Formats: sequence, structure tokens, C-alpha cells
Amino acid sequence: MKSRGLYIHVPLCASKCIYCDFYSLPLADEVVTQYLNALTREIQLKGEIWGGPVTTVYLGGGTPSCLSLGQVAAILKECNRFFTWQHGSEMTFEINPGTISKGYLRGLKNLGITRLSVGLQTTAPRHLAILRRRHTVGDFIRVSENIAGAGFVNYSVDALYGLPGQTLAEHLSTLQAIVAAGAKHVSVYGLQVEPNTPLAQAVAQGKITLPAEDEVADMMLGGRDYLLSQGFSHYELSNFAINGYQSEHNAIYWRNEEYVGLGPAASSYIKRRRMSNAADLARYGSLLTANRLPVAACEQLDGLWEMGETMMLGLRMLSEGVNRERFRRRFGCDCVEVYSAFIAKFVAQGLLEVTPETVRLTTRSFPLANQVQMAFLP
Repeated sequence: MKSRGLYIHVPLCASKCIYCDFYSLPLADEVVTQYLNALTREIQLKGEIWGGPVTTVYLGGGTPSCLSLGQVAAILKECNRFFTWQHGSEMTFEINPGTISKGYLRGLKNLGITRLSVGLQTTAPRHLAILRRRHTVGDFIRVSENIAGAGFVNYSVDALYGLPGQTLAEHLSTLQAIVAAGAKHVSVYGLQVEPNTPLAQAVAQGKITLPAEDEVADMMLGGRDYLLSQGFSHYELSNFAINGYQSEHNAIYWRNEEYVGLGPAASSYIKRRRMSNAADLARYGSLLTANRLPVAACEQLDGLWEMGETMMLGLRMLSEGVNRERFRRRFGCDCVEVYSAFIAKFVAQGLLEVTPETVRLTTRSFPLANQVQMAFLP
């Protein structure tokens, strides 16, 4: 079956991290009720149009674990009226280490969740405080034990590097704790200063100083070397996994395949059309009350742009790259011929590798990956 993802955005948080620019709302009973009522209607409207088989389901946020098990069950039940997935399909659920009990985890398992994503970010208490994270290292250790006790084997942990005052040793200490906890997948991101966030304001005012570029690069490469030494593969620019535990849902994004997004600010990509939902619960809800899709922006991509995006996104998959046969089946041409000038230049610079099966980034290109990827867009 052709891969197709279902993403459900849960824009609820007990508190907002200093660096976060995702759409989210403070947790309150009336907000949860408003969200669930509107989401139910969106599931029905989009399900009638784009319902059918999906290969992966992902509940992200925000903090999905702010919802009760009954509320999660109701969402999945309504989705299953229109979208179908096979028993055992990858179903990911994001959790916060400070808000999860063993009973809740067992409940998720009973609902069919097969994969967890844990938002740790760092084990350094001073950095947790700076980032305004609401958990401790002890919370992470306990939730890791509870994850295993609930019967989950497949779980991922997020880590950030490039934090204010962070050292390579501190970053490696976080990764060591993640590996020791038994995680099979690690997502490692460099801290980004997004506009209109408390972090951006603090940096502009000189209240927070970020590490120099060479220090950040050392953390990026040092973290990579450590995870490789522990048996993880660096299969995507920001993701590492023990063999067999790569994220199938994220691969849908990197292969530029279709996905349906539900919830405020969620995006969908269907039939060369990219749509973004209103990033405002009131606007999102009012459109749905009027039996209208809650779309705030829509873009129809032409074939040239779709090919360029497929190259750009596919090059994120370091172990796979852009599969030439898959590209041929989709577009009727060989990507090596379409982009011969770009590819020849990057091959000569040692940044791309071309085989009969794939076009992919080299290890040397890792710090320059974004520049290489963006070159393929029209």
C-alpha cells in the first residue's frame, strides 16, 4: 500500500517553553472542550473527502499527554470511522516526562499506540530551568522505567544542543542518559532562535548568550559520533535509530508523500496541494461550525516544484537519500538527468554521492546539508 500519514495536532501545554513558536494554548477545561468539539467536526469533514487507508498515525503537539485516556480514545475512535489502519501500524504519541503515569502508558498501549516520543531536551537542571521545562531528570528516569513496564519497546527521545552556556560534555551526558534509558530512537536538534519567542527577546536584550558556531558544530558532530558508537544509525539529518526503529511517519514527510493533518495549525499535503489550518482555535472552530474546512492557506504545487521538493526533502534521509527508481515511477524521469548540473557540482565538491539506486548526501556534507538541499528548489 502507498504510504500515507495521519497527523493529529494537540495544541495544549501546561506551560510554554522559552524557544517554542508552535501554536499552543494553556491547558484549561473549556479550551479542551472547544478543541475536541472542533476536532471532531474536522475529522468528519476531511474524512468524507480524504478518508481511507493510512499507514501511520501521529499525535503531536503541544502535549498530547495533557488529554485524558478517554479523550484520546474518543479522538482515535472518530478517526477510525473515516481513516483505517492495520493492527500494529506505527502509531506515535508524544509525551512529557513530568506528566505520565504507568497506568496512563498502559492505557495508551491498549488504545493501539505502538511508539512513544519523549520530550526530554536535556538532563542539565540549569538548562531545564532556562528552557522552562516542567520536568526533572528524575522524571525522565521514572518515565523510562514506566515505558518499559507498560510494554513499550519502540520509543524516541528528543535532545537539544546549542543551549545557552552548554558544553559538549553536557550534551554528551544527555545522550548517554537517553541511551542508558533504553531508547531505540533519538531526535537531536540544534536550538533555533525563532522570532517572537521569549528566547529571541532574551537574546536580543543580551540576557542570554548562545554558544559560538564552532562550539555548536562540535556538539553536533560529537553527539553524532557518540550515537554511532552506541549502535545507532544516522538515518536522517536530525534522527538516529537502532536498526528497525526508524520513524515511518517522518519518512512520509521526507519522501514528500501524502499526509492529512488535523487540528489547529496542522498541515496537509494531498494531490500536490499543501494546506495549513488556521493557527487560532477560535477561527479554526468558527470555520468548522460553518461546515467549512479550517484552511487558512492553500498552495497548489506544479510538477517542477514538486520534483524540487522531493529532492530537497529526500536528501534529509542520509541512509536512503533520493531513491532513483521511486523518483522515476513518480515523475517519469531520472533525477540525475533532471538535476545533472547541480548533482555534478556537488559530487565534485564531495557533498553528494550517486549510485545506480540513489542520490544522497555524504558524511562530509553534514554541516552544509541545508545549502545542498535548498539548491534543488526552483
